[in-house]
Amino acid sequence: TLKWVYDPDPKKAESFRKAYEATGVRVAEREEQVLDDPEVQLVAAACVTSERAALGIRVMKSGKDYFVDKAPLTTLEQLKAVKEAVRETGKKYMVSYSERLQSESAVYAGGLIQKGAIGKVIQVLGMGPHRLNAPSRPDWFFRKKYYGGILCDIGSHQIEQFLYYTGAGDATVVNSEIGNYNHPEYPELDDFGDATLVGDNGAMGY
Repeated sequence: TLKWVYDPDPKKAESFRKAYEATGVRVAEREEQVLDDPEVQLVAAACVTSERAALGIRVMKSGKDYFVDKAPLTTLEQLKAVKEAVRETGKKYMVSYSERLQSESAVYAGGLIQKGAIGKVIQVLGMGPHRLNAPSRPDWFFRKKYYGGILCDIGSHQIEQFLYYTGAGDATVVNSEIGNYNHPEYPELDDFGDATLVGDNGAMGY
């Protein structure tokens, strides 16, 4: 059951309510209205990337599970705080890595791997080309402290896929690089990034 929608921008909240009017969803006037509701079991969010960890911690401490768009956070300090909150509350901090979870071909590939149809996966090569489409982007998207950089924003998809497809529980970043080669008008934007990883099971990822 979809019960509440909240956004600091009332127009966005109302637009969401109209789109899902058939569910009976209501617009909350403030965040606490959602977090204090004992009937709410899970909160889904897609706020500014750098704010997702703090919101998730508030959600879990209110006794609810949390489902957030990727990337789930932007700093190692946020990661540490989230892990502590998960341990303290016993609640779930879940991430929507849509390029695998919402892609039929990616799900199918995972099924083939689980069945042993293609043997042991020893290397994953992931490419993530994206259009900039600057006019549709909010201002925070071009500020690194808010979006975390290209490897956080986009590369996290490929890293998650590498871990999943190879069955690695952890990985070491051997090398990585970022750059802004073609967009000087956005000095904090990374328009290129790559990374090489080695999984704890010996698998390689790029």
